[in-house]
Amino acid sequence: MSNEKKKETGKEKKEKKEKHEWNERAKEIWLAGLGALSAVEEEGSKLFRSLVDRGSTYEKKRKEQMDELWKEVSERYEKAEDQVGESFDKTEERVERNLKSIMTGMGIPTRKEIQELSNKVDALNKKIDQMKEKQSSGSGSAKGGKKQGKSG
Repeated sequence: MSNEKKKETGKEKKEKKEKHEWNERAKEIWLAGLGALSAVEEEGSKLFRSLVDRGSTYEKKRKEQMDELWKEVSERYEKAEDQVGESFDKTEERVERNLKSIMTGMGIPTRKEIQELSNKVDALNKKIDQMKEKQSSGSGSAKGGKKQGKSG
C-alpha cells in the first residue's frame, strides 16, 4: 500500500503540476487581456486625438476649397448676369428701332408725336376760345341787342 500511496502521490503531484500550469496559463491569458485593454485605452486615446486632428485639418482644407469654389461660382454668375444684361439691352434697343421703323412705315404716330399734336390742339382750342370771347365782347352788345329785338 505504501507503493500505491507513492503512486497516488506521484499522480497527485502530476495533477497538481498540471493544475498549476493551467492556472499559470489562465493567469497569463488574463494578464494578456488586461495588457491588450490597457494598450487599447492608451492607443485609443492617441488614435482618437489623431483622428480629431486629422478631421480638423480636413475640415479646414475642405472649407477653403468650398470657399474658393463659391467665389468662382459667384464670379461666373456675375459675369453671366452682366452678359445677359448687355444682351438684353442690345435686344431691347433693336426691338425698339424695328418697331419705330415699322410704325413709321405704316404711318402710325409715336406717343411723342401724339402728345405734340395734342398740345397743338389744346393751344388752338385756347386761341379759338379767346377769339370767341373777343368777338362776343366786341360785337356782343350789338348782336345781343339784335337778338333781343328779333325774339321779343
